[in-house]
Amino acid sequence: MRADRIDRLEAYILEQRSVSLDQLCQVFGISKPTLRRDLEALMPRRTIEKVYGGVVAIAPKNALAEGLTSFSERNIKNADAKARVARLAADTIEDNDVIFIDTGTSTLGIAEHLAGISNLTVITNSLLVASKLLAYDDVRTIMLPGTINTRTASAVGDECQKFLRCYHIRKAFMACSGVSGEGVFNNAPEEYAIKRTALEQSALHCLLLDSSKFDRPALMAYASLDRFHWLFSDEQPPEPYVNLLRQNRVQVKTATD
Repeated sequence: MRADRIDRLEAYILEQRSVSLDQLCQVFGISKPTLRRDLEALMPRRTIEKVYGGVVAIAPKNALAEGLTSFSERNIKNADAKARVARLAADTIEDNDVIFIDTGTSTLGIAEHLAGISNLTVITNSLLVASKLLAYDDVRTIMLPGTINTRTASAVGDECQKFLRCYHIRKAFMACSGVSGEGVFNNAPEEYAIKRTALEQSALHCLLLDSSKFDRPALMAYASLDRFHWLFSDEQPPEPYVNLLRQNRVQVKTATD
């Protein structure tokens, strides 16, 4: 029944927080005209908002609590795999490095493995990364300014991008919502511009993801896979990705190596 499908559609959007129209059509097996009619029926509930090419969930009044809970829940998912990936990535950080640590549950763990690295500068827009870095007296932390996105506990907006463009970064450690042959995706439109700017300002690009992220296109592709120099994961990527990464000279490092 259509009413049941609309309820399931709403629940899916609220769970994913942001999703493309193409993905919704694929998940629910419906055409775009049908999807648009269903979304119009959902609009009076004021739980979702249409954006270019997709739909996002509208933050509730207690957005701060909801946002941090959402981040915590994502951090628990595949927590062991993410911890191993973060440690693997941290092993590439060297004395005198200037690095960017992206907002994300995969990159957050990097901040736990920086002891003993001399003259390290960390630039981040993540409140949670900056908080973890308080444990190090010898790490110089630059917290980017901006408007706080409570769902991701990060600074976003024009001011954040402006300050990020001031820095020359050696290595950018980037997270993602998913990867496909079409690129590296992000589900939060507010984070999109920050991620692209971080790649523009850095010499070496490092992508962190657990193996569940493969074949998961999301709302916005912020980079193609060939933009990255290293890919860190808990397992070897599926065969089509192995070939694609090899062709583009992307080094793959896995926690099983």
